[in-house]
Amino acid sequence: MPSLNECASSAPAEADHRIANNLASLNCVIRLQRNAISKAEKNFTSEQVCSLLDDIAARIEVTAKLHKSLARVAEGNGVNLGDFLQESSEMISTLGPEGHMDLSIDHSCAGYIEPRHALHAGLITAELLTNASKYAHPSGLPVKVKISCETKKDGSFAVEVTDDGVGFPESFDPATDGGLGFQLMRALASGLEAELQFRYDSLGVSARILKPKYLAS
Repeated sequence: MPSLNECASSAPAEADHRIANNLASLNCVIRLQRNAISKAEKNFTSEQVCSLLDDIAARIEVTAKLHKSLARVAEGNGVNLGDFLQESSEMISTLGPEGHMDLSIDHSCAGYIEPRHALHAGLITAELLTNASKYAHPSGLPVKVKISCETKKDGSFAVEVTDDGVGFPESFDPATDGGLGFQLMRALASGLEAELQFRYDSLGVSARILKPKYLAS
């Protein structure tokens, strides 16, 4: 079975190879989720099945939006991080019940980054959005989520996702705990050579993806 780090591997430079690699990564993640489900010693309710399908749909949406972004720009220009996150996140926010997520996005300081970096950042953001939708308010109240992102000319960038939920359980450590979603986020951040930082209390969770200056190998 493939590892999560293999799922987070980067794509080649050529567009066709990049698309094939991204789809292979997506397939890898879906297979991992399928294996996790098959090992679960319980029967799933229709609501839980819908939730799992929403997770898969979110990952497909991120990959599809990345390919759309690549088609709009000249070769070598990269992907506009702000536009990419806005398009994919707005679609993901509609996957849950209508009106369940109030999403705002500030990308006034965002520019272009490498496509493989955009894919990793987009998939991490998708996981954060689905987590906020499911767990921010156990009572079922609508959740407010704000996304902000910025890029710099040296290739560094930051993405922050903040919700107004109840935070994590007291004993929960996002650096080591969690299910497949958190494992995937950590693997994607590692493949990106980025930091994944969390701040949380009873007023919500704030997650920050921090990619330092990019140095070509």
